[in-house]
Amino acid sequence: MKQQEQTSLFVNTLLDWNQRMNLTAVTERCAVMERHVEDSLALLPIIENAYKNNCPTMESVKLKLADVGSGAGLPGIILAIARPDWQITLIESLQKRCFFLEHVVDVSGLSNVQVVRIRAEDAGQNPDFREKYDIAVARAVADMRILGRG
Repeated sequence: MKQQEQTSLFVNTLLDWNQRMNLTAVTERCAVMERHVEDSLALLPIIENAYKNNCPTMESVKLKLADVGSGAGLPGIILAIARPDWQITLIESLQKRCFFLEHVVDVSGLSNVQVVRIRAEDAGQNPDFREKYDIAVARAVADMRILGRG
């Protein structure tokens, strides 16, 4: 499946499920593309340049990334679509959001995504998750002072 098709399936599924559960305040397709998809994709050059500048011998950047408090799957799902060689873990505490995330992963055919239902605070103390990722991202989860405690 092409990345454009996967992104479209994600956006359609997000808008559909958003009618039944609160996933995002953004309800128009164009606004979702601009405020969510483009914002998520804006992380790519920052992440990749940081790794290339600090690890110049790396031919390609293959990362293990944790999306903390994934919610509607942003930015994790979009990053997983854009970089299928990255391993993405979506960390979410609410079961209903995990159902949505698992559905999106299945519909989009993403084999590089794992959905984990756990509170971020617990994941940060759990040896199965602590220091297992190259990078962690979070969007609208908590104040940075709280988020950085891990």
